Amino acid sequence: MKIDITTRNTKRLLALLRDDRFIKGPLSVFLRQSAFVVEARAKDKAPVDTGRLRAGMRTDTERLRAIVYNPVKYAPFVEFGTRPHFPPISAMQPWARRHGFPAGNAGAYMVARAIAAHGTRAQPFLIPALKESEPEIRGLLNRAIDSFEEQWERNG
Repeated sequence: MKIDITTRNTKRLLALLRDDRFIKGPLSVFLRQSAFVVEARAKDKAPVDTGRLRAGMRTDTERLRAIVYNPVKYAPFVEFGTRPHFPPISAMQPWARRHGFPAGNAGAYMVARAIAAHGTRAQPFLIPALKESEPEIRGLLNRAIDSFEEQWERNG
């Protein structure tokens, strides 16, 4: 997912994007800061059962791109939910045990049957974190532009 940000002066930003000093300095800092804002918010929003989902949040930045993601295998199923399906009983046993269902296969089977009938509900955490971060990201971008312009005026 991408977000569009309108800054105070789009023409000014487009001119700065042609300057390597802006790209390697303030813009690079802006991308890292923005990504970490989203990552922190996603960690706060992630549902917690074992803590793996929250602990799994990652950020990668490179030249003009920042990616916030979660490599935990089940992260997309939590974010978007699932259609009805019958999960393996062995995968349901630890969850059923942690949530007070009867021990052994009986509790796991009860959970698996419910998922087979209804799927799992979405518990979005990453997309809402990005959307809620837009105002802060906009502010970070404007600060990056201002910072570079101040530096430009001092050093030419």
